[in-house]
Amino acid sequence: MEFRFEQLVSVPRETLFRFYENPAHLKLLHAGRTDFRLLQHDSSIRPGATIWVEQTIAGCIPMVMGFRHIVYEPPCLFGEEMIHGPFSLFKHIHEFEEVGEKTIVRDILNVTLKWPYGGEIGTRLFAAASIRFLFAFRSRALQRLADSGELVLSETSDQRAGN
Repeated sequence: MEFRFEQLVSVPRETLFRFYENPAHLKLLHAGRTDFRLLQHDSSIRPGATIWVEQTIAGCIPMVMGFRHIVYEPPCLFGEEMIHGPFSLFKHIHEFEEVGEKTIVRDILNVTLKWPYGGEIGTRLFAAASIRFLFAFRSRALQRLADSGELVLSETSDQRAGN
């Protein structure tokens, strides 16, 4: 099943891409969610780098998921695929389209749950609503970070730290 999410952010593309280049910033996009934990990352989004997260399902079932980055074309796009978790297919491409001093962030996901979790039917009936909720939450978080200037501040602190 394919999902597409788009958002116009009032931040230049290079600044926004640099924010996403630091996997630790994933915590900022999920701030306030008690069902999500960033467990480990390789401090990079270049191909081969991994990120491990824990997502609590149905309020009580912790599920560890691992992702490997597969494409990196700054400042235009990057992407990852699932290497551990409930999906037989999980490919996520992040695109950044420059629109003057603003950026369209586009998330394209292709996902299918493994057959023990319902396969394509389970994806449509159960996972789709969770994915839409997650990306609506992330969209609000990204807008809040852009409006507050934290995206620019996080980029500045990353540069000072040598990241």
